[in-house]
Amino acid sequence: MKKSIPAVLIALMMSFPLSVYSSEVAQYKDGTYTGKAQGKAAEIVVSVSIKDGKIVNAEVLEHGDTKAMMLSAMDHIVPDLIEKQDINKVDAVTGATLSSQGVINAVKQALEQAKP
Repeated sequence: MKKSIPAVLIALMMSFPLSVYSSEVAQYKDGTYTGKAQGKAAEIVVSVSIKDGKIVNAEVLEHGDTKAMMLSAMDHIVPDLIEKQDINKVDAVTGATLSSQGVINAVKQALEQAKP
């Protein structure tokens, strides 16, 4: 009996930090939000979709950068954003730095509108 009590306490202590962490994840208002920021050649306009308080999609609506750079940026940024749920943890793409930084900044602006 004495051995099971420490095991239960250890399990409880290990689960506590996880529950604290999950409550710190940013929650957003459901909807679709638009953000704008400067890319390499022109302004980038993005749309960010929130469902059940989580980021479910992001897409570029307008841009003046080359298609190749924008595709490279979006192919990396969107999956990373959806996985991490935090635009501040998403890195710019090498070779498309200014385009991807424009997308990141536009997403940040959109997410500001989604805060409760």
